[in-house]
Amino acid sequence: MAFLKPFYWRIAIAAVLLVLAQIIPLRGSYRHLSLLEIDYRAKCSSKPLATPIAAPRSGSVAAARTNPIKTGYTAFGDSFAAGIGTESTEGSGCRIGGFSYPKQLMTTVNNADFENLPCSAAKIENVVSGGQYSQEDAWNNPDKADIATISIGGNNIGFYDILTACVLRVGGPFAGDCDTEVNKAYTIMQGSELYDKIQFTLMHIITKSSNDNFKIYMTGYACFFNAETDWCDDTSFRIYNPHHTSNSSANGEPWLKKALRLQLNRLVTDLNAFLEKIVDSINSYYKTESVIFVDPNPYFNGHRWCEQDNGQDVQEPDWNRKDTWFFLSNWDDDNLPGNASAASDFVRQQQVLQLAGNTTALPDPSTCEQTLAKANNSDWADRMQCDIAKAITNTSSFEYQVISQELQQVQNKDFTTLRIPWYIPTKLAETFHPRTLGQQAYKNAIMAKW
Repeated sequence: MAFLKPFYWRIAIAAVLLVLAQIIPLRGSYRHLSLLEIDYRAKCSSKPLATPIAAPRSGSVAAARTNPIKTGYTAFGDSFAAGIGTESTEGSGCRIGGFSYPKQLMTTVNNADFENLPCSAAKIENVVSGGQYSQEDAWNNPDKADIATISIGGNNIGFYDILTACVLRVGGPFAGDCDTEVNKAYTIMQGSELYDKIQFTLMHIITKSSNDNFKIYMTGYACFFNAETDWCDDTSFRIYNPHHTSNSSANGEPWLKKALRLQLNRLVTDLNAFLEKIVDSINSYYKTESVIFVDPNPYFNGHRWCEQDNGQDVQEPDWNRKDTWFFLSNWDDDNLPGNASAASDFVRQQQVLQLAGNTTALPDPSTCEQTLAKANNSDWADRMQCDIAKAITNTSSFEYQVISQELQQVQNKDFTTLRIPWYIPTKLAETFHPRTLGQQAYKNAIMAKW
C-alpha cells in the first residue's frame, strides 16, 4: 500500500480501527482502574491558582495562537454545548442559546462554515450516525470542518435524575434516592457500553472528516460547588423553596452539606476522567493528537455555588451574584463584557407569549412518564413538567400549595416572585447549566488548547 497518499492511509487505518472497536474495544485497562483515583478536590478547587489562567478574548488569543478554524467548524453535543438559557434561547426543539460556547467560538473567525448541531438532552445515541436525531448524520459539510467540539455523557449517566434526587426534588416524594441515582451513574461508567459508544462515535466523526488536520475538542463538565464553605450546609436548592435556614435539621429538604457537595463534585470529575481515558485510547492509535480533552474546571474557580467573596461566604441562593456561572430555574443570565443584552428582557417577552394560550397546564401525571419513555424523550423541561405534575397529585402537599399560589400569580400577571416557571420551558430547564460567562469559560478553555 506504499502508493497510498497520507490522507488515504488515514482513512484506511481509521476504517480498521472502527471495525476493531466493535470486536476488541480500545478500552485498555480502564475497567480495572478505580474511578476515584482522581484528585477531585484539586480538580474542583475554587481557590485562586498559583499562576492564574488568563481569560483571553478572541483578539489576544488570535495573537498568541493560530486559530485552527480556517474553512469551517462543527459543534456536536448536549445542552452544555447548546447553551440553554443564554441570551435568547429557543423555546422548543434543541433549545440552543444565543451565547453558547460554539457561537462564541465563531466570533473569532469570519466567513467560515458553521454547523451548530448540539441539542439539549442529547445522549451519545443522538450523536452517532444512524441514531435517533443523529447529529452526525445532520453534518452536511465535513469536508469544510477544521475542528469539531463535543460535549456528551452527562445525560447518559443520568445528570437530571441525580440532580433532582440529590438537590432539586422536582418530583417531590417521587424524586428518587440520591445515593441510588449516583450509584447508577458509576455502574454505567464502570461498564463497557457507554465507553464503547463514545469511542466509536468519536472515531467515526474523525473518519467522516476529509481534513488531514481535523481535530475534535471534547469538553468535560464543570463542578457545581465550592465544597469547603459553611453557609451552604444550611441551604437548600429544592426547586419549590430554595432558601437558607438556621435549622437545617428540619425534615423534607436536601441540604447542601459539604458531603453532598463533595459527592456531586466527585461524580463530575470522575465522569471527566472517564471521558479523558476514552480520548487517550483513541489518540494512542493515531500518529497525531486527533481528539483533545478540554477541562473547563480551572476557569470556573471562584464562580461556582457556595463560594466566598472577600473572605465571606456567599449567602446562597444568591441569584443576583453574576460571578456565579450557573443557572437555577428562573435565574437571569449574566452578560458578556461589553454586551448588555439582558436576558430579563427576553424573559418578559416569553411571559407575554406564553400567556397568550393555555400554557400553564401541566401534563397528565398518570401517563406523562410513559409518554416520554415511548417517545424516547429525555428533554429536561418535559421531564420537569411531568415530575411537577406528579408531585402535586397530593392536594395537601407543600408542592401543591406552591404551584397553586403560582398559578394564581400567573393569572394575575404577577411574575415578581415566581420560583418555578414551568410555563416557560427554557427557564425551567436551564437549572445547573452554565450562564453566558460560564459558556465563555468553555470557549476560553478550548482556545487555550489550540
